[in-house]
Amino acid sequence: MKRNKIAYSAAALALTLLASGCEEQIMEWKPGDPTVEISEIPLQLQEQIMLYKPIKDYVAQYHPHLNLAIGIGADMYLSDPDYKAVVDENFTGITLGNAMKMGVLMKSNGTLDFTTVDKVLASLPQGMKFYGHNLLWHTQQQQAYLKSLIAPQMVLPPSGDSGIANIITNSDFENGTRTGWTGDGGHYTMTVVSPGHDSNYAAKLECDDQTSANYDCQLWWDFNLEEGKTYAYRFWAKSPDNIQVQFLGQNSSSYDGVYCDVFTVGNDWTLCEGSFVYEQSKDVNRIGIQFGNYKNAVLYIDDFEFGEKTEAPAGLCPNGDFSKGMEGWTAQNEGAGVSVIDMDGTPSGNNKVMKLISSADSKEAYDLKVLSPDMPTMPGSKVEISFFVKSEGTGKGRLTFKGMTNEWPWINWTGNQSSWAEAFETSAEWTQIKFVMQDYSFDFTEGESMWNFNLEFGYIPDMTYYIDNIVVTDVTEQSAAKTASRAGVSRASGITFIPKSAEEKKAILLDAMETWIKDVMTHMGDRVDAWDVINEPIADGYNKWRGIDNIFGSSANDGTPDSAPVETEEGGLNLNWASDAGNQHWYWGYYLGKDYAVKAFEFARKHAPNPDVKLFVNDYNLETSPGKLAALIDFVNYIDNNGAHVDGIGTQMHVNIGITKEQVDAMFQTLAATGKLIRITELDIAFGVEDGKDITPSAEQLIQQSEAYKMILTSYLTNIPKEQQSSITLWSLSDNKKEHEYWLKGDAPNIFDKDYARKVAYKGVCDALAGFDIGAEFSGDAWKDLYQKEETEE
Repeated sequence: MKRNKIAYSAAALALTLLASGCEEQIMEWKPGDPTVEISEIPLQLQEQIMLYKPIKDYVAQYHPHLNLAIGIGADMYLSDPDYKAVVDENFTGITLGNAMKMGVLMKSNGTLDFTTVDKVLASLPQGMKFYGHNLLWHTQQQQAYLKSLIAPQMVLPPSGDSGIANIITNSDFENGTRTGWTGDGGHYTMTVVSPGHDSNYAAKLECDDQTSANYDCQLWWDFNLEEGKTYAYRFWAKSPDNIQVQFLGQNSSSYDGVYCDVFTVGNDWTLCEGSFVYEQSKDVNRIGIQFGNYKNAVLYIDDFEFGEKTEAPAGLCPNGDFSKGMEGWTAQNEGAGVSVIDMDGTPSGNNKVMKLISSADSKEAYDLKVLSPDMPTMPGSKVEISFFVKSEGTGKGRLTFKGMTNEWPWINWTGNQSSWAEAFETSAEWTQIKFVMQDYSFDFTEGESMWNFNLEFGYIPDMTYYIDNIVVTDVTEQSAAKTASRAGVSRASGITFIPKSAEEKKAILLDAMETWIKDVMTHMGDRVDAWDVINEPIADGYNKWRGIDNIFGSSANDGTPDSAPVETEEGGLNLNWASDAGNQHWYWGYYLGKDYAVKAFEFARKHAPNPDVKLFVNDYNLETSPGKLAALIDFVNYIDNNGAHVDGIGTQMHVNIGITKEQVDAMFQTLAATGKLIRITELDIAFGVEDGKDITPSAEQLIQQSEAYKMILTSYLTNIPKEQQSSITLWSLSDNKKEHEYWLKGDAPNIFDKDYARKVAYKGVCDALAGFDIGAEFSGDAWKDLYQKEETEE
């Protein structure tokens, strides 16, 4: 990009007038034409700026020991040739603003993806330095992975007849809450209502009138899928609006995922189920449904199961799936008919069901009665019976037993009845009957070797019933005493959580920390000359170690600490923390204590491929908060006094144009007194945006910003002894909106404008490096010579 190609804004023109003080020297600015004729340009401030050399030339001339770096966005560097050209021309090093952070490099299963970083490394000019930003930071931790490491062990109950090792602890909503479920899109509300699918509760989801795409209404359960495993899901759904519902797995950041079956659901409860093999990793970390194609639609969800697909248990009851017809089953009283038929859409999916029809004069349960095959008794064991039943009207049935201490027990057959009862009701929808016999005061009769049960459905005349997939399993609790000693709770669903001890969590997280540091440093090799080992360890507003002594962080730095993590019965570990980039919390600090800082530097020193690499601590607001600065220095001293070593301290310096020389000098003098290497890591100077509006700086403001850059760099070079000077990094290249979508949005904090043209602040940086006003030495011939030279080059 030619340096004389300048798009002059109104502010730039005003700036020229301000510098000249002569109205007659107003330039002829041609809208739409970014060039300015040589005869039209007076030798004023903007001309001087164009005559300045690239910044790195002044570094080489006056401070060859110093690295003058720029914080960049990897995507812009790789995709925008003009952006890359300005970076390569002016700076001696880079810091990647986001691409090296844990939450970006690490997938939710703990694997690392260096694709973007490697592309940047391959594109950098030879010799350009690279700062490793950062290894440990309280934001953008890979929370899904770290939480999975320390979460309680989930002990699943036997899968019964579902074929799913269900991981969802709030499948049935029977606690009356939506605990564990989250949603995206903002276009629906979720409540828990009564009744559910043959139960007390179900989830009710209501779309608003702004929905237009499936992703506008989504319901999620967090879970990390593993490559090569087969997963299964099943849930019941209904909607008065006759809508389509899709099951999917997705990555919460990239939105890549696995998109599975679409189900049409209407007024009646519909079973939705399927399975898939997770073959190609898309880093899926949540599963759920989406249904946002319908404005003002209502959807009910219940009995939502998901997990690894298991082999359907062989069970203790022979031919419980009726694949061999009536083999082993005996019609004691066959009423109007007992047979095995084919039927589509069964809960088990095997399409074989037993059909029973009561006679016209049927009135007693035993008037329609089918005896099961014989099964061996199992003294001391617990046995569960499970099957699905529906009828062509409102029906009624029960089970009776032989070889048991109670032949006609009263039972809570579905688990959702208000009390134990003689029988259960049936309807046109599939109802699951599921219970453990020993939970209802009866057991195997002593001395009996065999037992069986009767299906009795003779209560109501002329009624047709369908029975699907009868499964009898041994569900004896193993090592109950051991489990109880460490278990947090056991839920009604049968899932038990076994919390890890504090010592176990500490050991696991230390191992994870070392693995992360080792893998990143090993991959980057000698290309990184310095690392930001710990970033922002001091909690703003507290001046104490983040994550320690109940300083979990604060929401939006408002001084209100968040709740401590707890183990909960709703889902094991509940951090009570915000997620992803917005959180202010610290796994390492909370679970490891102060040792985390020592270990981080110990691991970094151990695994650094280059023994001369420099290791830093970095924080912000040090220039405006002497208390925080003191706390950071104490942090560094603690590390040095407990077996590790910190080479240097970084001060970010995200400041406003109102920052004072007194504040900056005091900070650098305090830092210099530590004897450590000192670096400015993220310098930008904002004007301050009001009411969210984009700012248009005045000429006076642009000059003030330039003077602030000059003052800060001059203070650094003056107050930090040469042997302690390490690097100065400017944060973001330009005022281009693409660089400020998430940081200082609407502001203009950088030394290049939105079109990558030099601002007055460019001059301030260069003059600080030289130690004098470089532009004062330029002549009119210098501008003419430069212009003619560049025209010849074109």
